[in-house]
Amino acid sequence: MLFYIAIYLYLQKNLFMKTLFTLLFSLSVVQSFAHTDPKPVAVTGDTLQVIPASAAYSVTAANGISESIVPYRKNTVKVNLSSLAFNNYSLSYERSFAQKFSAVAGFSMMPETKATSIFVVDKAIDKWMSEEEDLINDLSTFNIANSTLTGEVRYYAGKHPGARGFYVSLYGRYMNTSINYPLEYESSSENVYTLPFDGKIQGIGGGLMIGAQWLLYKNFTLDWYILGAHYGRTTIDLPARTDLSTMTETEKQELKQDFESLNEDFDGRASIKANVTDQGIDVKGNAPFAGVRGFGFNIGYTF
Repeated sequence: MLFYIAIYLYLQKNLFMKTLFTLLFSLSVVQSFAHTDPKPVAVTGDTLQVIPASAAYSVTAANGISESIVPYRKNTVKVNLSSLAFNNYSLSYERSFAQKFSAVAGFSMMPETKATSIFVVDKAIDKWMSEEEDLINDLSTFNIANSTLTGEVRYYAGKHPGARGFYVSLYGRYMNTSINYPLEYESSSENVYTLPFDGKIQGIGGGLMIGAQWLLYKNFTLDWYILGAHYGRTTIDLPARTDLSTMTETEKQELKQDFESLNEDFDGRASIKANVTDQGIDVKGNAPFAGVRGFGFNIGYTF
């Protein structure tokens, strides 16, 4: 958490980076049970039986050769319990298409929320940042809503068939974040203007994650996101409609430069443009982003 404090103090010189950091902070502060195999059930080719999905059995072919077959449940619906600490509601569906491979589709949504009302953010402030008044004031006026779509392909290691055991995941993610944030800006003539930003940051990226999934009891599973990371690009559209008619042309250019200096901080990997008029400011462009995915616990029902 000291890392966040150090970055925040550094970003005081850059208004737009300060805004983005407050967003990223609120998003990031935003993520073995044993199962014994039953004994095989012998089944001949002309025998019709109802076989439990977790049972192993053998089939005798017409040529008399017995082949061992281990069936597995192919569908799992899951809810992410850890995300509830972030006021985030996350559901996913996993479908096994081979004994060691599966595909997962997930959707998560956080309704419009004041950053300081998020349980984890509130506890982090109380424990580590109680003296950071500027940061607390920023977060108390920062409203955020977020939705993400995630698609992934998993490979499961180990001896068990289906979606069980440790896995490696290759995933892609689309995010859509809405921001409502009144930024206090002081011009060179010491006049203070409130810039009520109300816009969106959208991004798409991909990454890798490791995790593990266990069959807890009958049809219930535990899926643990151990750790992953992703990288991508965001599209930024942040307008702030307000009366700036009292600003001089020089002050408007200074405000424009304050926001566009973000391009230098990203070493040319960002392309941010700011347009300042008497009616307010529009900040548009794109920039890279990176995120961490992990420490999530999902309870699922498999069938």
